[in-house]
Amino acid sequence: MRVSISVNRPFHAVLMANTLSHLDQDVMIYSGAPRRYFSGLDQRVATAFIPAPILGASYKLKISLPGPVDRFDTWLFDRSVSIRISRSDLFVGWASQALHSARRARLLGAKFVLDRACPHRDFQDRIVAEEAERVGAKARKQAPWFRDRQLEEYELADAILVPSDYTMKTFPDHLQAKLLKAPLLGRCRVPESVSVVRKKPFTVGVLGGNPLRKGYLYLLQAWKRLALPDAQLLLRAGDFAGLPVLKELMGSLPNVERVGYLPDISDFYRRCDVFVLPSIDDGFGMALVEAMVHQNACIATTHCGASEIITSGHDGLVVPPGDSDALAHAILSVYENEELRQELALQAGRTAGAFLESRAYEAAMVKMLEMMGKDTSLQ
Repeated sequence: MRVSISVNRPFHAVLMANTLSHLDQDVMIYSGAPRRYFSGLDQRVATAFIPAPILGASYKLKISLPGPVDRFDTWLFDRSVSIRISRSDLFVGWASQALHSARRARLLGAKFVLDRACPHRDFQDRIVAEEAERVGAKARKQAPWFRDRQLEEYELADAILVPSDYTMKTFPDHLQAKLLKAPLLGRCRVPESVSVVRKKPFTVGVLGGNPLRKGYLYLLQAWKRLALPDAQLLLRAGDFAGLPVLKELMGSLPNVERVGYLPDISDFYRRCDVFVLPSIDDGFGMALVEAMVHQNACIATTHCGASEIITSGHDGLVVPPGDSDALAHAILSVYENEELRQELALQAGRTAGAFLESRAYEAAMVKMLEMMGKDTSLQ
């Protein structure tokens, strides 16, 4: 089967392309990123560079594109792929980037699979808008035309890949039959050695991008309320500019360290006794699995898709989203009970190891090929 993948940035395209190549599919990636950015890509996977000058300039200047520019860039990439794309049996496009190219691929005889790593567009917009109001910010409103193209992608797709049950539940009933769960397992590094010995000071870590979706408000509130002696919070997060409530909270907390870029993310996890992912919206949250592999005692919310592999109280703690009291209680329980913390950490490593060995993503790709009319099996 010939499979075309369209993605303007690498995202998890290497995981998908390598898995499909391992399943003996003929794979081509169309992207605005040169091949060198697809680290670890199987040599059998072909790539086609689609010039994306706006995207390239943003990378070189290390700036985020304003909303209107980003949306135009996405539209332009999609249009460019629709002109360049060749005939294939299966076309996989990333959500919001694939409407015109998917139409063209279908005209050429392909089935269309949409990859949506986040919840349904309207659900995500609503939850982020509510969070923005809580931190004194203005939510970036989605342009109506851009929302319409995203919804049309959902309707056009023959199947929609999502990473978790949490994400699946955000889609309306009439789309449920199209959904296929494909947990994002491929980026996780397994460390050579780890230790569950308590650090000095006791260290809680959190990392993630969008501060609205990651729920930092509730973690900082919990941390302030706890005021733990001989403890620190490591925060590797996006800028809090334009988020006055978060900036004020940060200013009132002396025992919080902002962590910059790390060439080896394992160094971050090794500093932690506890890893917290307080997300209000996280389609999967690969960082949680990474932290578990590094034998951190982990705390996550039910709005983090990867929390589905945790049995709360056995190999981690799972709390409701947007609940600073629950977060404070969970952190305090592992701070005060060293035996509990070590047991959660040890079991987390075992659970995450078994999860990584389960080949769940490969099984999802097999099922996708079968749904699209290609019989195959795990090798």
